[in-house]
Amino acid sequence: MRKNKTFFFGLCLLGLTCLGCTEAAETRSLVNLLLIDAPGDFDEVWVEVNGVEILPAGIRGSEENASWVSIPYQAASNMVLVSALVDDTQLLIGRTEIPAGDISKIRFLLGDVVYLINDDVRTDMTISPDSESLLEVDVDISTQSGLSYDIILDLDLAQSVVANQSGGFDFVPHLRVFVSTGLSEITGSIFPISIAPHVMAISATDTFSTLTSGDGGFLLSGLPEDEYEFKIAAPTGYQDTTFTLLTYPDSTLTLESITLKASTSP
Repeated sequence: MRKNKTFFFGLCLLGLTCLGCTEAAETRSLVNLLLIDAPGDFDEVWVEVNGVEILPAGIRGSEENASWVSIPYQAASNMVLVSALVDDTQLLIGRTEIPAGDISKIRFLLGDVVYLINDDVRTDMTISPDSESLLEVDVDISTQSGLSYDIILDLDLAQSVVANQSGGFDFVPHLRVFVSTGLSEITGSIFPISIAPHVMAISATDTFSTLTSGDGGFLLSGLPEDEYEFKIAAPTGYQDTTFTLLTYPDSTLTLESITLKASTSP
């Protein structure tokens, strides 16, 4: 299950970047909205993306007097191959300046078209009637004047695509939003590159998952400091691999390349 990265944007601004020394910049912050994916067992999943809305804190931090800031997704096509957003591939939905201070909510705006492709067959999905509420996430993000922040929208396809009783699929969006400050990530490569195993970091309270990319690389990001069971769920013909890892704030844990062993015949 190989993915085409050619029309996705990487981000060159990592961490916090000075916006300039003008008086206006010192009262505002720049936010970059980036989409990533925790994929499921499908060749392709396409989602119509319209943009993102941010709710900064209003006067004296009250939501009652705050106004939503709209960041539309402006591209040649709004249809996004979300299942290709693995390893370090990210989609820049948009960026904008907002008043420095707190952000309390993020809305991910989707269109009406969501479908998957498996074995070259397209299946349109039914979008959950609760999708608007599921795509509005409470956050606690503080921004400082003159700095830039990467806000990550992690759309978990493994949990969002749900088989229904009619033999089709429902799209019940499962979204996680985070800023990487204070969090960690795990990266590495798994071989053979053709098998695309599931990669998971499992703690006592949560599970983070992804697939490998076309070159065997993977990236699990936005992990709190914790002890994790790191598991590679291999496809038929190969053995699963499991071991324990510790993560620390503001760090990247780079694993040595892992080559999965073939299963022994019974």
